[in-house]
Amino acid sequence: MKQFKAMMKYELIDMSSRKSVFIMSILLPVIFFLVFSALMQTPNPKELSFYIRDYMLSMTTFSLVSFAILTFPVEMINDKNNGWSRALFRTPLNPMVYYLCKVIKIMIMYMIAILIVFLVGHFFKDVNMSAKEWVISYIGLLFGGLIFLTFGLLLAQFKDTQKASTLGNILYLGLAMLGGLWFPVITFPEWLQPIAKLTPTYNFKNIAAGLFEKEYPWHSIGILLIYAIVFIILSVVIRRKTDVI
Repeated sequence: MKQFKAMMKYELIDMSSRKSVFIMSILLPVIFFLVFSALMQTPNPKELSFYIRDYMLSMTTFSLVSFAILTFPVEMINDKNNGWSRALFRTPLNPMVYYLCKVIKIMIMYMIAILIVFLVGHFFKDVNMSAKEWVISYIGLLFGGLIFLTFGLLLAQFKDTQKASTLGNILYLGLAMLGGLWFPVITFPEWLQPIAKLTPTYNFKNIAAGLFEKEYPWHSIGILLIYAIVFIILSVVIRRKTDVI
């Protein structure tokens, strides 16, 4: 327990020292949400309300993805490159405590990001949901974000921070567009829609947005879990190969 408390304290101090990265990961999606939702126009108030709520969930997902595939892997790589993680593992510290604290820190970032976007949606864009719907959407996004960390774990196998960051940014923007976070998948060409619905970002958001469908999209959870298993297996294989080299 002492190891966990000490490591967690360090991670929280580290998080507070990276305010600029943390703020930008939330500020950019919030700006997109406010700008694009202001451009939405439809004569049907209920339809407009649906679109704004859906876009709020999209931008919340967009924010969480940045923490998962940009912040998380870059921190892990930096810890390896500067010898911090290696030095820690030479102490009595259990490696699992190190990884657990990293995950908890990202989850705290998730919780703050979701809360901020939800507050902006409610107070600035009049997004109204029942308490149950807010809670379920919140938990769904946290769950999806936790699974999405396996994507970050795969990127963390890079030895070079620049390469991981470059690839992470490409995937971040590419998956956001292809997964329908910026524009609804229904507006895509018919041949592209089935592909978009298989992306991890689409299913990540769908875990929260699916609450408002006639039938909850349980398949989205299954698809995300399949991605997670693939990412973990690839991470283990790459790790073993690099350790041998």
